[in-house]
Amino acid sequence: ERMRPVVRDLYKQILVVGRAYPAGLDAVRDRAKREFRERADLRTEADIRKAVGYGRYMLREMRALIQLKKYRTLKAKGYGAPAQR
Repeated sequence: ERMRPVVRDLYKQILVVGRAYPAGLDAVRDRAKREFRERADLRTEADIRKAVGYGRYMLREMRALIQLKKYRTLKAKGYGAPAQR
């Protein structure tokens, strides 16, 4: 019961980051729902903390992928190239 706000906050963060995710919000929402439902039967606080840790790891990975996509987009447009004289 103490972990409920932590889990809810993680879910909300995933959805917010999912707005900018290359696959789109719908894909992120579907995957998040599936992952959260698979772990809905966890009861011990240690198991829930472990699952939340994995969720935070995936959140960091999503943010890294978003940054990589932004970088590649800018580089493709020529912003990463040195100035020519």
